[in-house]
Amino acid sequence: MPGGDVFVNPPLHEIDPADLMTAAQAAEWLHVKPGTNRVGVHRGKLQPVDTGDSGPRLYHRLALAHAEKNAWDNGANRPLRGGRKTARAA
Repeated sequence: MPGGDVFVNPPLHEIDPADLMTAAQAAEWLHVKPGTNRVGVHRGKLQPVDTGDSGPRLYHRLALAHAEKNAWDNGANRPLRGGRKTARAA
């Protein structure tokens, strides 16, 4: 997720619970490794939804989709979808 993009969640009262998913569900949905979302959180690009409880971290589908599109647009390696768009210098 290069650049200064931060993918924010809508306010909690506007979120449909069906649009929330755990890191494992998000990874399966996006066909990425589960650690990919943790990297986004660590880099400050993606934030779990603050539900006010101590349950699992939940991520909003739209924020995840925006983060994944940004990663893809910036050359992320996604083998299931054709791999890297441009060759990296060795």
